[in-house]
Amino acid sequence: MLVILERLNNCLKTTLVQMIKEYYMKLDIPVEISKEFETNIGKELKQMAKAGTLDPILKAYLFATDRYIRMKNITNDEFKEKIMLFDRYVPSALAYRMAEGVDKNWVANINSIFPKADLGFFIDITPEESIRRNTDTKFNIKASAEHLAKVRNAYLSIINENNLIHVNGMQPIEYIFDEVISNIEEYRKRYGKRRWIIKRKEKY
Repeated sequence: MLVILERLNNCLKTTLVQMIKEYYMKLDIPVEISKEFETNIGKELKQMAKAGTLDPILKAYLFATDRYIRMKNITNDEFKEKIMLFDRYVPSALAYRMAEGVDKNWVANINSIFPKADLGFFIDITPEESIRRNTDTKFNIKASAEHLAKVRNAYLSIINENNLIHVNGMQPIEYIFDEVISNIEEYRKRYGKRRWIIKRKEKY
């Protein structure tokens, strides 16, 4: 099962994904977390981002490459047997590049190789809150409230077409967790493991 979390920076993502993993591990349901910047390409991408040497077109290609490697390393059996929790997926590629003025359809075409997520969430916080939570101990490209507002508006404009569930990220983390788990459990009960197997037969 492929579950994706989309968000602006600093929306308690690390805490949330760990809470989700621990919840399902207690139920003997395996969970794997996949993050950006952990492949060789991703690590290079991170260094380029820190150095400020990336333009929007390079970002579109390199993030797609990082995503492809992350997906390629996951076997069909893992998709069948585990909850694969992706911290950002195709919707982030769309939203962040749209905020930089790149054509949405062009970005969507680059990412058309990737399978649709089974379930997706947009954890919504304000641009001001994203900036307030930023610290020097985190890897974040510092962005203005104006730019983050563009990213947030781009996310909101593609929620329906990407089947994302809107979650108020300004509420306590326990409420966010409960809402995410409730939706995952509803999906699991509705479709069950058989549906996951059928969907993962599709090639990307």
